[in-house]
Amino acid sequence: MADENGKFIAMQLNVADIKYLSVRKLYFDWFFPTGAETATQLLDNIIKIYLSSINRTDLIKEIRNWKGNETHNIVRIIQLLIERLSLDFDFQKHNNVLENLYKLYSNRYLDSLNTIKEAHTILDDLNTIDYSYKYFRDRVLLDDNLREETIINKLFLKNQDIAWGVDKISLYNLFYRNNQHFVRNTV
Repeated sequence: MADENGKFIAMQLNVADIKYLSVRKLYFDWFFPTGAETATQLLDNIIKIYLSSINRTDLIKEIRNWKGNETHNIVRIIQLLIERLSLDFDFQKHNNVLENLYKLYSNRYLDSLNTIKEAHTILDDLNTIDYSYKYFRDRVLLDDNLREETIINKLFLKNQDIAWGVDKISLYNLFYRNNQHFVRNTV
């Protein structure tokens, strides 16, 4: 069972890694609102992958009981985890950006534009997304062999590249561009 669960978590991590690259591409191409919406989904996903990996489905259930948009409120989720799991996430530094990401996520429905009010995101916000994604990704409990098969570990952390899409963009360069949190392997 644990092995099957590990394989499932590794598969989820691969999907999250692809979404992470998508968020970075959206931001670098200046599609900030869509990038923020997708970043909120990404962070929500990686947090729930982390919780699944440490067998804290009780917290996932509690979050799901919030209903509606609140089940994706990354600010509220991270605050809950800091309180319940004593995480050392640098919330003070990243709170404002995370709040704006969630507001932009909530704005995906046009009828919510009047209630959300002002929200914005800029290219520099990618630093908070990088920090948050890496923070929770690093804490996912996963067998080392399975982790080595994930996209980020198998390719980028081993200085490998893959050309992607019609334009054959370098995913390695996309991954490391202005990325202060995933450190380039120099060996």
